[in-house]
Amino acid sequence: MATREEKDEFSTLILLRAERFNTDCLDAMVTYCEELGLEMEVGATLVNEVLKARLHDEFMELNYLEKSSKLPI
Repeated sequence: MATREEKDEFSTLILLRAERFNTDCLDAMVTYCEELGLEMEVGATLVNEVLKARLHDEFMELNYLEKSSKLPI
């Protein structure tokens, strides 16, 4: 299980990459996991509450989730 520090570091890096490359957090996370050779399931365990909230907002905006749905991570 990932520590809080590992989750915070990973999530901060994803947020910075999304901003730097002008993309959404999901794309930044997928790209970063691919670069590191991480499975997305492993990356999902490294998401902190801040990134989870941002991903939820992006999913709602893209209509991937219904208004009352929550992310399963």
